[in-house]
Amino acid sequence: MFDRSPIGMYRCDEAGKLYYVNAALVQLLGYESSEELLQRNLGRDIYIDPEDRVQLLARFRPRGGVEGARVRWRTKQGKERIVQIYGHVVEHPEGAWFDASVLDVTEIETTNIELRRQREALEATATLLDMVVRQIRAIYWLVDRELRICSTGGAMHELLGYSADRFVGVSLEQIQSAELGPIDPVAMHRRALSGETLTCTVEYRNKYLVVTVCPHRVADEIIGVIGTCVDMTAQYQLERRMVDAQRAESLGVLAGGLAHDFNNLLVAILGNTDLALRDIGARSPGRAALDNVRQASLRAAELIDQLLAFAGHRGVSTARVAPAPMLDELLRITAPTMPANVGVLVDVERELGLRGDASQVRQVMLNLVNNARDALGERGGTIAITGRLVHRDGSAHADDVITAPPGSYVEIEVADDGPGMTAETRRRIFEPFFTTKPTGHGLGLAAVAGIVRAHGGGLRLITAPGEGARFQVQWPSTSTPVELTAAAPPTGQTVLIIDDEDLVCDVVARMIEDLGYAAVTATDGPAGLAIIDRVPVHAVLVDLTMPRMGGAAVVSALRARRPGLPIVLCSGFERDGRGVHADAYLAKPFRIEALDQTLAKLLAR
Repeated sequence: MFDRSPIGMYRCDEAGKLYYVNAALVQLLGYESSEELLQRNLGRDIYIDPEDRVQLLARFRPRGGVEGARVRWRTKQGKERIVQIYGHVVEHPEGAWFDASVLDVTEIETTNIELRRQREALEATATLLDMVVRQIRAIYWLVDRELRICSTGGAMHELLGYSADRFVGVSLEQIQSAELGPIDPVAMHRRALSGETLTCTVEYRNKYLVVTVCPHRVADEIIGVIGTCVDMTAQYQLERRMVDAQRAESLGVLAGGLAHDFNNLLVAILGNTDLALRDIGARSPGRAALDNVRQASLRAAELIDQLLAFAGHRGVSTARVAPAPMLDELLRITAPTMPANVGVLVDVERELGLRGDASQVRQVMLNLVNNARDALGERGGTIAITGRLVHRDGSAHADDVITAPPGSYVEIEVADDGPGMTAETRRRIFEPFFTTKPTGHGLGLAAVAGIVRAHGGGLRLITAPGEGARFQVQWPSTSTPVELTAAAPPTGQTVLIIDDEDLVCDVVARMIEDLGYAAVTATDGPAGLAIIDRVPVHAVLVDLTMPRMGGAAVVSALRARRPGLPIVLCSGFERDGRGVHADAYLAKPFRIEALDQTLAKLLAR
């Protein structure tokens, strides 16, 4: 049995001298015969590291034997083999002998090492995938054919507030009966077990989730279901903001076009009214009616101005505006309309300064204060107005209406502790003509958004039902430019009016003549340039928006022909003519007094 055993066997003494070896051991170690192997010393010639044998004897001799210790041996050819030793000690008067059996486990150990490497790689990959799934705010789960959850992973706590193993071992029927959700998970998973892949979007706990279930196949056999759930709330909100922005842009284009045409009509109405008022006496019977027409025209111009503010077509001055004294003035003005049960708290640093158009900044603050007052209504409450210097990195926030570019800003916050807004109201509150007030026209907050956008600032609204509303406006912070002073106007020069509207040409010409100038009109750019070539003209009024040749092109052509000619740009659409090198700007509709001051300043040079 010893000689024929397929397992290597040997007897040796403490010094490592071999006394018996069988054929299997000779073959394992690559020797020609047992006699050749018996000439070798076990510790010196067979062990790769002789110290391993010393430690093995020290550890196992007191126990009387060894059970499966693994050591490294070398063959006659120098190859390394990993062997597993089973043996016992035989004590006799001459010393101790060791009888042992040897198993060659080199291939097994190599396989185990490879399996351990694969397992470690799989565990590392699983850990990495779990981290990735957590970062994208998603969860996954495995379900067996009995609809029992086998495992889960991902951002379980971040997404749903549960521990990672909260549902492991629980059936879908139990989960469905304990907590009703927007979808039927049992039906979905049963369809997946039949081979379908299903995807749906659900709203759950104020989150928008994309749920996908598909068959879990092994060797073409469906053994269960794999499910994933991805939090798409941020993407959904971004898409909604993009849709809102596109709708606002479309409305802005419509508002700008309407404002352009309507302002041309208002130029004729207001201009003729001003001319008529200059012709009749102070006690004339028709003067009161003309005054009413003028006041109505000015009110209409204010509404058009709000539409243009929403559309982002209002100009922005570079003057420094101090918000603290402006708020003091606004609160004094609005004090008579402020209910007795509404308190106003102001905490705005006096040294704060922002860059912008003072009238537009005042309009924004007034609209926000009035909006907070109306939100409190009869219930009363507190309006808190704060101002501080902030820095923005340009990243979008979930509450942003307009995201401010990177930079320093003066942030003015107007907050109320009123009823707050629903998500739908918040989404539409900045649309023109949308209002929750019985007597509102819906242009106030639309104008706020347009003004802030035109200033290159930011706007944020934080609100929820029962939690009030906080409007935060970020205005660019900068210094004060040098202001120009007006000069006294001379008269007697010729002024050219270039406008495609006959009504505008007629009334502006009569206004200019009434101011003591001579007037020449042209209904398009080419006609105006032809007049310049043959008539001595001292100043030109050019409409910005014309069909055949736009105002910008006309101004460029005029500069080429007469570099020093004073040019006044007029428009009922763009509110500042940015990018057009004119000497002055008049926004339609303009009063005769504004026209008088502009011409006097330019023609006095």
